[in-house]
Amino acid sequence: MKLQDTDPEWLASNFPELDFQPDGQQITGELRFCAAFDRDSGQLRLGDTDEHRAIGTFLCDAFKVRIDLGHLGDNGWPRVYEVGGRCIDIAEQNQCAMIDLHLFEDGACCLGLNFATDRNLTLHRFVLELVIPFFYRLSYTDRNGLAAAKDDLWGEYFHGDAGVRKYKEEILQLVGNNPGRNESCPCGSGLKYKRCHLDEVEAVKRRWLR
Repeated sequence: MKLQDTDPEWLASNFPELDFQPDGQQITGELRFCAAFDRDSGQLRLGDTDEHRAIGTFLCDAFKVRIDLGHLGDNGWPRVYEVGGRCIDIAEQNQCAMIDLHLFEDGACCLGLNFATDRNLTLHRFVLELVIPFFYRLSYTDRNGLAAAKDDLWGEYFHGDAGVRKYKEEILQLVGNNPGRNESCPCGSGLKYKRCHLDEVEAVKRRWLR
């Protein structure tokens, strides 16, 4: 992930309760957000607006977090932790294991299974596209229950090895016909393969098919 000179200023402006540590290796504090999941488009709409409030899935919440920018997971993303104890409370309330909330044994949040090297992933995108959606889902689970989160929100992979296996199968199916770099990506995005899933496919091959 690219860290830019403007990241501390952006973070302070948009998330003033988060503290960017001077050494640039850690972000700590309270992550506040408002968002609504639009089922029609399958998109998470960020921000507190009248339009978003009209969506039945709108909520505002805050979590105490730690983002270790210098401690990367297998997918190359910084490790993110919920440090206020709410994950434990939510798991107890739903009578489920922490892994059912997509938390690793060390308490790190499982933000997804994309193993591609995204050269354009900035702190801005990381927070808005990965961190907030994770905590939005956790908040929705807290308010409505684990079953409702699975039914009402976007799909998710199985936990552990089963989820990794499903993800790998889906990615490798994309290249069953060996598309050329300049051909349309088989996923149907309309982008050329090299601009879409090529990097992700190659990352999966390097990880599991060596």
